[in-house]
Amino acid sequence: MNKFFGLFLLFPILALCQNNSLPKNYISIGLFDHKNGFSAISYSRSILKNKDHELFWGCGSMIMFSTLTMGYKGYFIKSFADGFYVASLQKIYGMAGGPYSVFLSVGIEKKIWKVLFINAGININYLLDDLELLAFPSLNINIRL
Repeated sequence: MNKFFGLFLLFPILALCQNNSLPKNYISIGLFDHKNGFSAISYSRSILKNKDHELFWGCGSMIMFSTLTMGYKGYFIKSFADGFYVASLQKIYGMAGGPYSVFLSVGIEKKIWKVLFINAGININYLLDDLELLAFPSLNINIRL
C-alpha cells in the first residue's frame, strides 16, 4: 500500500519531466497582447503546456507601462483559426503607480508560418485598486520558439 502512495505522489513529477516538443517561449509585437495586456512588446514562457492548455508567466512593456503576468490559456476551438481564452493576474507598473489587476482575453489566432502567428481579440482588464473595468481590442504578431 505504501508503494502505491509513493508512485501516486511521484507520478506528477515524472509527467512534468517528460520531453515536450511544444514551443515554450513566446515573443509578441503589437498593441495589447492577449497574454500580457498593456504591452507593445512582450515575452511569455510556458510553465506547463499540453495541446489545449497552458500555464504561463510573462512580462510586457509599453512606453509608460510595464506588466508582470501569471496566467492560464486554453483553446475552445481548433480549426482553420483557433479560438482561445486567457485568464491571468497582473501587476502593472506605470507612471501613476502599480495596481494589481485581473485580466481576461478572448480571441482567435491563425498560424501564418512555422513559428509565426497572428492574434486578434478582446481584452478586459479589471483594476483591483481603482475598481475600474477596461475593455480594449488586441492585434499582434507573435513568434513561438
